[in-house]
Amino acid sequence: MDASLYSEAIEYELLTQSIYQAILKEEGSRTVEVQHNVSIAGRSGVEHQIDVYWEFKQAGITHKVLIECKNYASNLTLEKARNYFAVVHDIGNCVGIMVTKTGYQSGAAAFAKHYGLALKLLRKPTDADWKGRIKSIHINIVPRVPVSTEERPITCKLVIRPESNEQEARLSVALAKNPALVNADPSFQFLGKDGQPVTEELRWWIPRQLKVLDCPDGGPYKQPIELKDHYLQIELGEGQELVQVLGVLIEYFVETLDTSEIIVDAGETVSAILKDFESGEWEHVRNES
Repeated sequence: MDASLYSEAIEYELLTQSIYQAILKEEGSRTVEVQHNVSIAGRSGVEHQIDVYWEFKQAGITHKVLIECKNYASNLTLEKARNYFAVVHDIGNCVGIMVTKTGYQSGAAAFAKHYGLALKLLRKPTDADWKGRIKSIHINIVPRVPVSTEERPITCKLVIRPESNEQEARLSVALAKNPALVNADPSFQFLGKDGQPVTEELRWWIPRQLKVLDCPDGGPYKQPIELKDHYLQIELGEGQELVQVLGVLIEYFVETLDTSEIIVDAGETVSAILKDFESGEWEHVRNES
């Protein structure tokens, strides 16, 4: 085997190791370590090189899992299955798994099924792998937005309630001097009883409240919004005071922008799948990092 093929084979083994480590972690076996390139003596006394290996104890019994990795461009033959079964049989009391990227010849598949070898495919998904699955999603976005221009501005009228007759009197005097006293500018934020902001600035808050999807293009549309425990802070002649805001009346226009399309293609994001050869079930998906 030349250096390039050897390097690819090692990378494939390490990929297999990381995939099974991730599967065990997902299944709650966080303390089990999946090892790479382990030497294990069989019952015959012969040492066997195992590509990927892990073991765990259950009810006092040690269970061993052995994986043979074949980064082949062609289907694995019956000979490969027989050779690996001999290793599994010699070690004994273990589960044998074969992993390859292309497939298995019919004789190898029949032999493995009879003797309990699990056959897996680990590869970037092919078109055949995607059959019956959603590979891409096309999303058409039609933005319908409130308009905010000099010709068609968004306006917001506040409905306020003084807390007492005295505050109402002070408010009336202040409004007579400055009718714009309770106008809400884009940077305005509603306050709570403690005087701290409870909303975003109106420039961001208002668009989130408007039901523009229910409105055809045009306008003006009017939308009342009730508020609870919202206040504004104004100077009424005796220092800054909180005045309760019962609600707002927003007037706005609506416009539909150009349609855009977003395509989510899993073929570009999925780097590898682990698939059971017999059932075709996907057992793990590795996304591009």
